[in-house]
Amino acid sequence: MLALCLSVLCMNGCSADPDVILQNGTSEENDRAEADAATTDPDASSSEEGEDSGGEPADAEAYSGDSSAVCMYICGAVLNPGVYELSSSARIYELVELAGGLTEDADEQSVNLAQYAEDGGMIWIPTKEESAAGVTAPAAADSAASSSAEADSGKVNINTADASELTTLNGIGDSKAAAIIAYREAHGGFQSIEEIMQVDGIAEGTYEKIREYITV
Repeated sequence: MLALCLSVLCMNGCSADPDVILQNGTSEENDRAEADAATTDPDASSSEEGEDSGGEPADAEAYSGDSSAVCMYICGAVLNPGVYELSSSARIYELVELAGGLTEDADEQSVNLAQYAEDGGMIWIPTKEESAAGVTAPAAADSAASSSAEADSGKVNINTADASELTTLNGIGDSKAAAIIAYREAHGGFQSIEEIMQVDGIAEGTYEKIREYITV
């Protein structure tokens, strides 16, 4: 009887199919692998998000402003004379605004406020009195252009003319020409054409005869 029982137990124990056990084990491993694969990797997610957001935003626009500029000097009848920087497309009226605007006695009609700014240029705004007296821009402006303008106008510059040129003026002889030269050397030149009446021998009558033909 004992031998029969042992025989039955051995047969039942050996009846387990090793393939079933292997399949069950493999199935459990596959389930775990699938579960691991289904789990989101936080590092990978962060990396992907970082790649998406690390670059420029889609709607970002590159700055494309005009970096070119010009510098101009403005002096005369403005509140704040000086050198100012403007855009290359700026006009002279904008330069005047940067300089604080014109003074009350400025002769704004003497300058073309609509012209374009020019790098390295100079703008001189005269007063109404200076314009009436025929005062020209300072020598620091464009001496070459000033000389050309004087030559074209046919006027005699009483600050630079020699005796022979001065005597071409109506009422100016050798003695008065010499007096004009002596005066400008003693006073550093004429500041206006009206100042010529300070020269000995040149009265208002003589000045009225030559005022249209002289400049400084």
